[in-house]
Order: sequence, then structure tokens, then C-alpha cells
Amino acid sequence: MIFLQDIKSRSVYWVLFPVLTALLMLLHYFESGGQVLSWQPAIFNLAFFIGQLLLVTVYFSLKNKKLTNITSELLGIGDVFFILSVAFYLSIFNFLFFYIVSLILVLIAWLVWQAVSANKSKHIPLAGMQAIVFILFLICGWFFKALSLTNDTWILNLMGR
Repeated sequence: MIFLQDIKSRSVYWVLFPVLTALLMLLHYFESGGQVLSWQPAIFNLAFFIGQLLLVTVYFSLKNKKLTNITSELLGIGDVFFILSVAFYLSIFNFLFFYIVSLILVLIAWLVWQAVSANKSKHIPLAGMQAIVFILFLICGWFFKALSLTNDTWILNLMGR
């Protein structure tokens, strides 16, 4: 739904984000065998993302020589809410991996779309396109049991090679 709304109108109903967060927390609960959500990864993920938002705000404020609200023109509030929702589900390295890979894939997809489309737009439907990437991550996690999105074992094993 997030993808369709973001593509269609460049806005997403805000109520979808608390619902998404609750569903992802519930999914995490069931995937972990009924263990209560560990708040440490969620807090780290949130702190990382909020820190990045602050750095981007400082950068554009210095560049524009005035305090700049990055969610007014540069980044949609739905984009922020989507990442905050996902932060409650993914482990730390999975979150960083998803975040970086999704930004790269969205940028590539958007550049290709702009090259072949007659409708040119400067606004990227970031939350919607990241939602598609997240769905692909979830599908990979379900089909490949070794690729757990709620713990970092597979990434740590990959980095150890």
C-alpha cells in the first residue's frame, strides 16, 4: 500500500506507519519463538537514522545559511516514518545493509525511470520504492532461512570470509 500511494500521489496515509511498526514487531516476536523484542538493535537503528537526519539538516542549514527543515522540500515525512518503522524489525547490520542497499537501488531505479519516462519529476517516491526493496528482503529472509533479518549472523559470517 505504501508503494502504491507513494507512486500515485507522492504521499502516504500516516496511519500506515504505526500499523507497519506494530506488524513488524509482531512478526519479530513470532519469528524469535515468542521472545520479547530486544530494544538494543531498535535503539541503535533509531539513533543512527536520527543522527543522519541531524547531520543532513546541519549540512543544508550551513549550505543555505539558514535553518533548513529537510522534511519540507528535500525528504518526505513518510520517507522518515518508513525507515523508523523498519528500524524496529531489523537487526543492526541488517538495518545498515538494507538502508544502504535500498538507497542505492532506489537511486538507480529512479535514474533509469527518469531516462525512459516522458514524465520528469524531481521528487523520488523514496518510501514507496524502499517498501518494495524491503518486501524483497522479507521474501529472501523467508525463503533462505540462513538469511535472518532479525539477527546479524549471516552478515557477520559473510564479513568473516
